[in-house]
Amino acid sequence: MKHRGTQKVVVTGEDFGPAVKKTIIKLNQVIDLIDMNNLKVIEEKNGVLDEITGEEGIIRTEREIINAYISDEYGNKVNTASCYVAIELAISPSVGSPFIFHATTQLNNWCNPYRIYICGMDVNPDIDVEGDGKLCPQLDKWIMNSYKAVDGIKYAYGEYRPSSDDKKHPLVIWLYGLGEGGTDPSIDLLANKVTVLADVPFQKCMNQAYVLVPQCPTMWMDDGKGEYKSDTKDSIYTKSLFELIDSYVKENRDIDTNRIYIGGCSNGGYMTMEMLLHYPHYFATAFPICEAYHDEYITDDQIDMIKHIPIWFTYAKTDRVIDYTICTIPTIKRLVNAGASNVHVSVFDDVHDTTGFYKNEDDSPYTYNGHCSWNYWDDNECCDGDLNVWEWLGQQGN
Repeated sequence: MKHRGTQKVVVTGEDFGPAVKKTIIKLNQVIDLIDMNNLKVIEEKNGVLDEITGEEGIIRTEREIINAYISDEYGNKVNTASCYVAIELAISPSVGSPFIFHATTQLNNWCNPYRIYICGMDVNPDIDVEGDGKLCPQLDKWIMNSYKAVDGIKYAYGEYRPSSDDKKHPLVIWLYGLGEGGTDPSIDLLANKVTVLADVPFQKCMNQAYVLVPQCPTMWMDDGKGEYKSDTKDSIYTKSLFELIDSYVKENRDIDTNRIYIGGCSNGGYMTMEMLLHYPHYFATAFPICEAYHDEYITDDQIDMIKHIPIWFTYAKTDRVIDYTICTIPTIKRLVNAGASNVHVSVFDDVHDTTGFYKNEDDSPYTYNGHCSWNYWDDNECCDGDLNVWEWLGQQGN
């Protein structure tokens, strides 16, 4: 039977990652009324059935409907008859993600299959969330591109470009954590809500900045064999990542080479430290978050080479993924003892929801994995006394 409607979903990047927040139904006829009480939404997708074993299978979830109305093709409510209907869906840290994390590859991917059944309407449930079956308003400001390095490694990347003027602009580089490697930069931008770097509050603090979000094929801590590295051996991406960054700077002559800022979370925090240690005079500032670089592999000479760089570290005490007692803490102490005068730290007791939208069963703010301290950075909630991290970052190198 031929369906009388098709769907596109609206995907947004939240603190907890991407979420399907709305489905937009295109009908083969114009209607002027929709009764929300007669609707029921079932989400069906491939997902992880067992977090311990990584076993995957099909997961079905009834999605809570917040609202339903006649809309335009973008899901905006209209007061006239239309062939489009929008259904707003409740989301949470455990409901609504169009991503699946594959334990074997250690990468996030778009769910395939991904289906939404609209009980009460004859609508095709199949939705290509990886392709043209979605709208992502937060990505509208971003350009997706790629770069092939001399060593043959191909990087995908997302970039935000400020409006052209006669001024020099800083460059902010974000390096993602484990799970966001591959060939689709939209995964990086949505998984850690990196899209905020193109929004007005952040851009105002930077006085308009370029933003570069590189994506390597695997993970930044790749030792060349697909295994985590933590010793003195370089990541296989160290040289070619710098090549990409330097090439990007040279292609955009209005980038201020005195204001190149680099940072990121977890794997990306590791790579932030690695880039500083290899190119200490290139970067004006760094902001490693829950970084994974073992301090024992940083020499005293290297500490001396980077002590002039303003660095803001962020981590949470409940982090059980990265041991900050052998990574961040000793490195901070050594930098301070070496005379570093512009080192700041944001330490959080845990990572919890600060929006008021999501709760634990006891009605306390929802508690995230303690490794997710990048939430605070993305929400501009990192402070050191009266100093705010975004404001501080925008002041460096001026």
